[in-house]
Amino acid sequence: MSPAVDALNHLLHQNAWAPEHLQPYAGKTLRLELAPFSTDITIVDSGLLVPAVENPVIDASIALSPTAAFRFALSREFDLSGARMEGDLDLATGVGRVLQQLEWEVEEDLSRLLGDIPAHQLVSTGKRVVGEGKRQLRAFGEMLADYWLEEQPLIAKQRHLEAFSQEVDTLRDDLARLAKRIEKLETQH
Repeated sequence: MSPAVDALNHLLHQNAWAPEHLQPYAGKTLRLELAPFSTDITIVDSGLLVPAVENPVIDASIALSPTAAFRFALSREFDLSGARMEGDLDLATGVGRVLQQLEWEVEEDLSRLLGDIPAHQLVSTGKRVVGEGKRQLRAFGEMLADYWLEEQPLIAKQRHLEAFSQEVDTLRDDLARLAKRIEKLETQH
């Protein structure tokens, strides 16, 4: 088996509901791409995956962006919002929905290697680190927004946008009235 197929089947086993959602696509072959890698997989009757035969007929393909893989590594959830799907769109979206809802039970996998307590502590620490990283990124973004609004105005303030929009509306209405007056004067002469 290929490492990609093994990893996906592992996730399918951890999410017991998932294989049953893939069973309607049994016998179909799908190409999963994450540049520069790609793997061809066939869905079997059990809803699990096997590597496709050599030179398969591809029914559909899903090309994942590198950011989707990065998000999966951080959040343990597939994000297919930026994926490119081709071929049998029913197959691609069906498999895509299943992949999107898969959740990786990291703690369960680590507990087999390290034991329950170290696995729990490692996952808890990882969640805190990721949470702190997200908080820091959010704070940095807010700091940049404040800087660009107040110190170096690159971003327009909401009230300025609303005032500008109101002025444009007034100018448009004045221009329409002027055009009607000119038209009226032209018809009188």
